Amino acid sequence: MGDRLPPEVLADLVDLLAGCRAFEGVPREQLRRAARGIEVGYLAAAEDAPGPMVVMRGALRVLDLAGTVVDVVDEGEYAAPGPSARVEPVTSALVAWLDEGAGALAWSGARDPAWRPPAQGTGTRLHATPVRAVMSSPVLMVGPSVTCREAAGLMRERRVSSVLVLGRDGPGVLTDRDLRSRLVAEGRPADTVVAEVASYPALVVPADVTCAEAQLEMLAAGVHHLPVVEGDRVVGMVTSTDLLALEARSPLAVRSAVDRAGSVEEVAAAVAELPGSVARMLGDGADPHEVGRVVATVTDRVQRTLLGLAFAELGRPEGEFAWVCFGSQARREQTLLTDQDTGLVLPTGADDEAWAAVAARVTEMLEQVGYPRCRGGVMASESLWRHDLAGWHARLDGLVRQPTEHHLLESAIVFDARVVTGSVTVADLLGPSLVETVRDATFRGRLARVATMHRPPLGFLGRLTVEHHGEHRGQLDLKKGALLPVADLARLTAVARGGPEVGTDERLEAAAETGAMSRDLSGTLRAGYALSLGLRLQRHVELFEAGETLSNHVDPGALDPWVRAELKEYFKAVRVAQEHVASTYLVGMLG
Repeated sequence: MGDRLPPEVLADLVDLLAGCRAFEGVPREQLRRAARGIEVGYLAAAEDAPGPMVVMRGALRVLDLAGTVVDVVDEGEYAAPGPSARVEPVTSALVAWLDEGAGALAWSGARDPAWRPPAQGTGTRLHATPVRAVMSSPVLMVGPSVTCREAAGLMRERRVSSVLVLGRDGPGVLTDRDLRSRLVAEGRPADTVVAEVASYPALVVPADVTCAEAQLEMLAAGVHHLPVVEGDRVVGMVTSTDLLALEARSPLAVRSAVDRAGSVEEVAAAVAELPGSVARMLGDGADPHEVGRVVATVTDRVQRTLLGLAFAELGRPEGEFAWVCFGSQARREQTLLTDQDTGLVLPTGADDEAWAAVAARVTEMLEQVGYPRCRGGVMASESLWRHDLAGWHARLDGLVRQPTEHHLLESAIVFDARVVTGSVTVADLLGPSLVETVRDATFRGRLARVATMHRPPLGFLGRLTVEHHGEHRGQLDLKKGALLPVADLARLTAVARGGPEVGTDERLEAAAETGAMSRDLSGTLRAGYALSLGLRLQRHVELFEAGETLSNHVDPGALDPWVRAELKEYFKAVRVAQEHVASTYLVGMLG
């Protein structure tokens, strides 16, 4: 056909391929040769897919043998359905069918879709430096029967702040802080053996991990010393001081300041340094999930510190309790624009009035520190989010057995839960309800409806859609449009099988491992979610540094072309996943 095409038609077909993301980076001369093999035709009804194609006008769906929608192809997009697939038009579609040679060019010049940090990196070295480059070696080691007096003398002589203690099932660590808090402060004799004062077992890190990974381990565990290992052999020790030397505004410094804080004002001053740390992490190339974990970890420490301050003011009520977080903090995907999502597991038969006073005080202090109250009332200060374990089980049972629209939204919150501090585990809290959800097909179906409520901001013709009114006119909401839909889908896959995962990335990975989602779709959603999380974090940093109010909205026109292209592919994958969920759970038939 190509040799008989008028020059202007051939030029249009070359432009079609050049404007299609699948052919990005392919030289125009190769596109010209590929265009000569194109057959153009209308698709008015479902038919077997004859091969690769580019949609010129309209849109079509790709179906597998079971009739399940596996792809949606919009105007200007490329698809290569398998030999057993069928295609059907959403509306009458004009399609450019490609020959084998043209199909082979697709994606041959594609760029890596991974998260890319801003070009103006801040040059920190946490993400480029392995732990072995900053660790102290050799490590001072002592046996478990050495006295604290002897260990302290060795530490002073070697000018180190810790010593590795051998014995038990693995090494322990004795630090100068341990000597102060567990020996001197408790009035124990200096001849106490180190085995009674050291921390067992020691958290260790491999020598080849980056300093950023070691920092995250310290943040999560609340420690300042990590033995470094190669295989089973301890080869060094890395401390928070070593890492602070690399990063002047490290999250470790923020966490340490929070831990040391003796007042709400001091906690607020420490938290005020967090945006600077986030900016430096992003500029240094940190993975967005890593940054989200750091922000959530700092929030955990803030809540623990404020609980301690509330207990000091009001007294600690009797009994074992648990302070619980929900939402992005629980998933460890938190950003700088966040509010309070908390709950409290009370001791059995507890004095609710005393615990209510504590929860109200912590809520008030969190607001003073910079965490606004939840507009939906998801806070431990509200009686609906404060129960003993039996009360929580009864409430969760009601959410499952009486799935009203409001209950379903609450379920979406509750099933993203994590214990910040306390003696109760998430398994204790959610275990019975997760078992019930696996059995209850009706509840799963209604939860599937929640997972299809937030539609990605992608228009019929494959363009990014924006708000048309109000203060965010011309912008799209990264949280509501890019993150919530996938968090909802990932939650559904975990709840439907009773999985223990909480983080979105872990849930999507588990969905691929268990066959609940194809590996290709899971991979696309994971990459797109990381990209969107990174864009949201970067947007917050930009607004913070400009002294403006933080927002989740961004102007698509201000994004790099590759970012817009990646978002379109991601949103299309979200739409495919939502259509699959709607079909699998018969969402349209639910009352």
